[in-house]
Amino acid sequence: MARRRRIPARPLAGYRDIGPDVRHSRRSVTRAWFILGLLIVGYLAWTLIVYFLEPGLR
Repeated sequence: MARRRRIPARPLAGYRDIGPDVRHSRRSVTRAWFILGLLIVGYLAWTLIVYFLEPGLR
């Protein structure tokens, strides 16, 4: 059985974290803060809705 030469795998199609400082660019940091803000607002909205509508919690 002949041994095949090993070659590195190709990167995934559409992979964006290529190059220096792509993960920490200003656009990426702004997007991360925006997503975090949405998660916080969603969590607070859900928690307050449940708190004020559930009579046994107050």
